[in-house]
Amino acid sequence: MGGNKKFEIDPDKFAFLRDLLNSSPYYKHIKMELTGFTEDGCMMRMEVGKDHANIYGNVHGGAIASLADSACGLSLIIRLHEGEFAVTQTLVVNYLKPAPIGVMTARGWIVHRGKTTAVLEADLFSESGDLVAHAQTTHAIRIR
Repeated sequence: MGGNKKFEIDPDKFAFLRDLLNSSPYYKHIKMELTGFTEDGCMMRMEVGKDHANIYGNVHGGAIASLADSACGLSLIIRLHEGEFAVTQTLVVNYLKPAPIGVMTARGWIVHRGKTTAVLEADLFSESGDLVAHAQTTHAIRIR
């Protein structure tokens, strides 16, 4: 499992990345935000309300998948070299228990970073701290 030790990133660089990423129209639409970086990844949160709910009143799996994909992808962003970008190739989400409406958090981390691909994982938690999902992604690393 990924650690939650804080990664020493230049505060100005973190602020720039946080503001840039959190200004994403999609992130704003689903109320998701980057909250920090760890030594091997990132931390995120999403305010989930009734507009994120499935017909049973729990958080819809698609909303959980969005948070998982972002936690994995943003874990990689600070490990990309100048001129590189990454895109998700695969996303696998294991839904462990229903996620209630409230604030969800995610912790993503890098499992492996190669020259052209990366494997990442994320754990997603309910507001009460219950582990509700675990995800794994493979990202393609490309040159602009």
